[in-house]
Amino acid sequence: MSEDTEYDLEAVLEDANVGPEVSEDYLSALNMLDNVVRECMYASKNYAGIPSPAGKHFYASVLFTAMITRGVSLLNLAPHTPWAKKIIEHWDYASLAGLARTMIELRVAFFYLCVEPCSDDEWQCRWNLFNLHDCVSRRRMFEALEDEEQTVAFEKQADELRDRLKNNAHFNSLDPKKHKKLLHGQTAYLFPLEEIAEKAGLEVKMFRWLYILLSSHVHGLPMSFYRMGNGNSERGRGLPSPVEERYSSLFLSLAANMLVATRDEVHELFADVEKPATEPPMTEHAVEEVKDAVAVGETVSMEVTDQITILITRTTENTVDLAYICRADGQIVLERTSTEDEGGELKSFDPFFWTISVNGTAATEKALETAIASRHLFKVDHVERKLTFKTDE
Repeated sequence: MSEDTEYDLEAVLEDANVGPEVSEDYLSALNMLDNVVRECMYASKNYAGIPSPAGKHFYASVLFTAMITRGVSLLNLAPHTPWAKKIIEHWDYASLAGLARTMIELRVAFFYLCVEPCSDDEWQCRWNLFNLHDCVSRRRMFEALEDEEQTVAFEKQADELRDRLKNNAHFNSLDPKKHKKLLHGQTAYLFPLEEIAEKAGLEVKMFRWLYILLSSHVHGLPMSFYRMGNGNSERGRGLPSPVEERYSSLFLSLAANMLVATRDEVHELFADVEKPATEPPMTEHAVEEVKDAVAVGETVSMEVTDQITILITRTTENTVDLAYICRADGQIVLERTSTEDEGGELKSFDPFFWTISVNGTAATEKALETAIASRHLFKVDHVERKLTFKTDE
């Protein structure tokens, strides 16, 4: 910015809120990631609570969850997202790049540790190489803080992990020239990332191009800021521009593709794994029977499914308050009242916990807002985790 340039904050906010009309390509990429993340969240919850029959199943749940978390972060950062209310629509593809690169790396780790077929000896070798890399990284971190106690403890653990690798049949079958490098603990994988990525569905040429592009923004290298200004006045300032939109679309699409491939493999991995036996869910009829028996001023707790607890409180002779609570984290996901005369009122609900429909079809954010603002009936199905609205069409 030159010395005689005035910085008009109000103008910047106005540009950020209005700006050029968003392209269909960008909205398509945003909607695709939105749908994929919601579907992956549902799949992840569906497999929750299943004891892992093998290490690959445990790490599949960990890595899949990590990828979903990054996907949610992308959706919260993305302009015009349905996941967050913003004062301005802030365009920053460089920040999206860091999350996108992490998702590629998590995708590679997922395929390498949970999907690619290998012998038990090789899997143990891969896993302990991960353990060694983690241990050495933590030792270096505490060494930088000059924490001698933690440094010594992690070095001891690292030596134990090196002994495990030296006694592993697959490790000993590798070229001895690789042993020193692997035992150093700076390398987490037996193969280059680009080779694993190609097996996981991302061709080498594309992986190399993406990794260079994404890494330049993660590390703030010259490539990440050299083209700000000099004819690119909107780029890198949080304002909409063709460059911001194209790169943002690319990163959102990339994240969606990574999640789709991983989701499909999670389904395959857990297809033959049985869920532990659980108590059958309580029907709505059973809830009604308990509700009718609750005295004024009394609160009754009912674990109606393996995911939901309902607190029933009778406030008057004819009125009952119901709070639906997610058993996993204790958060209230829906509150409603039930009255004998008027049927009841929906006070609040978590749109990410329930599958919502309006007049028999999947609800967009706009359709849901319209339904709530108009005359409507609602039905809560706690067994299927569905919230249905019926309006006067």
